[in-house]
Amino acid sequence: MKSSRRFAAWATASRADPFSRARIKLTALYIAIIAVVVLVLSSSFYAIHDLRVRDLGIRESEAGESEAGTRTASRLIDEYLEILQRSIVAADLVTIAIAGALSYLLAGRTLRPIRDLLRSQRQFYANAAHDLRTPLAVMKTETEVALRDPKRIPGEPRRVLESSLEEIDRMSAMVEEMLLLSVLGPREGEGFGETPPRRGEGDLCDLAATALERMRPRAEAKGVALVSSMGEPALLRLDSRAVERALANVLENAVKYTPEGGTVSVALSPSRSHVDLVVADTGIGIPSADLPRIAEPFYRADAARAADGGGAGLGLAIVKKILAEHGGSLEISSLEGQGTRVRLRFPRR
Repeated sequence: MKSSRRFAAWATASRADPFSRARIKLTALYIAIIAVVVLVLSSSFYAIHDLRVRDLGIRESEAGESEAGTRTASRLIDEYLEILQRSIVAADLVTIAIAGALSYLLAGRTLRPIRDLLRSQRQFYANAAHDLRTPLAVMKTETEVALRDPKRIPGEPRRVLESSLEEIDRMSAMVEEMLLLSVLGPREGEGFGETPPRRGEGDLCDLAATALERMRPRAEAKGVALVSSMGEPALLRLDSRAVERALANVLENAVKYTPEGGTVSVALSPSRSHVDLVVADTGIGIPSADLPRIAEPFYRADAARAADGGGAGLGLAIVKKILAEHGGSLEISSLEGQGTRVRLRFPRR
């Protein structure tokens, strides 16, 4: 009973941890290659041995043995080949089992440098974010204090300080995103997150509606219409705060890159195995060359999008991490000049 519970816990952790999934896939690939080689060699060995043994039996039969002796020899040959076949199968199974264990160890050693590199990257994000937080907070406070009295700093110097305050706010938002990204990485042998996700039953439909209402003032100010098609409630086990953040990031991008008069639509599409939340816009779109890397940390698409202000290219990276933490996936399709479609898939489990 305990062993079955341990196996279930290991299987659950493996599904959540991308390195465990990659290790299992790599192990399966190694085993498949070894199994094919072993089966080909074993089949060839058995076929050659079968031909030789039967050829020897035919020669002895032609040498003048009696009919009864020939039947006995034929029966012995069949029994010998059957025993040989069983022995080869048993040896193949043992070989594949040993190869599987060694492949699992080898896959772990192969992926260890990548894991260490990503762990160092997350540590850098966390350290940089913590080190930048305090000076940015001091700069923001001092600038806001200086701007409180319009008589002390009038005219052009005031405009410079206001611009500096906007940049400080942008940098502060980027620092918070870096800190969030650092705690969404895989833990030491146990899925995602430096702290366990706060899972509970939540309605994805309600979360999407809340995110839409929060984004509505910004969309109306820009002249972008928000349209929703939610349907029935979609109850899932999820971290509501993290999912709200993911939805806000996607909606913010959609509104930001949709021109005045455009539309951003949100639709919920439930099925037996998963729930899809699709955000589609009629914005400027994403070049096809940028799509494969659009969810990478700090990656910005073409100059038109990069020049439109905003963050440092961490929004979709955070969305992807949050979905992976829930066992889901992010899919982005786009056509330049026509718009972008973002699908967030949440599994039912």
